[in-house]
Amino acid sequence: MDISVNASHWKDLYKVAGIAAVISEVVILLGFVTYFIWPYAPGKESVETIFHNLQTDPIGALISLDLFLLLGNLFSILLFLALYVSLKQVNESYALIALAFGLIGVVLLVPARPIMELLSLSKLYASATTEAARSQYLAAGEALLALFNGIGWFMNTFLGALSLLISSFLMMRSNLFSKSTAYVGILTNAMVCGFFIPVIGVYLLFLSLFGYLIWYFQLAKKFFQLGYGN
Repeated sequence: MDISVNASHWKDLYKVAGIAAVISEVVILLGFVTYFIWPYAPGKESVETIFHNLQTDPIGALISLDLFLLLGNLFSILLFLALYVSLKQVNESYALIALAFGLIGVVLLVPARPIMELLSLSKLYASATTEAARSQYLAAGEALLALFNGIGWFMNTFLGALSLLISSFLMMRSNLFSKSTAYVGILTNAMVCGFFIPVIGVYLLFLSLFGYLIWYFQLAKKFFQLGYGN
């Protein structure tokens, strides 16, 4: 396949993917900084405290409910699509598998981060006039919070990293991406794939953030070159 023709055909997608990569970097940085102001709340704060925070400090409370993770995943859809069209000439079967894994992972995260549902329940809880009604809303909130660390989040993390890991290996055989981009992608996403390993898994996730900052910069640069090149 003529790579120049392929790049020309998908220029608009490459442009928006470049923007998505830049936004993804910003989301990671904001998520890292704000974590120390509004730390992750599910499993650490009571439902009643979370409801109260959603009413008194909605922005901070939403951030503590992993708002940035949800936003980052939504923007990653554009990256999955751009990676597919840029790597399908290497091996279309594996590129398509990577795309499917990535999109499924994003879909699984949406119900695993019921942020707006919790916000709605917090309003109902605040306006409740009976103890029975408040107890009902607290129980519903507990059920929603249980989803945050459930199978949806687990599979989102694993499938997303596996998708990008496959794409990174395909980059090794691609004329569009540099070897350094492939190596950073392989190392970063391999670390994320090990997130479930006891004790060290959480540290691998933390270290992967720095890898993604480098990798998204490399992807943004390449996608802008493909999108705005002649």
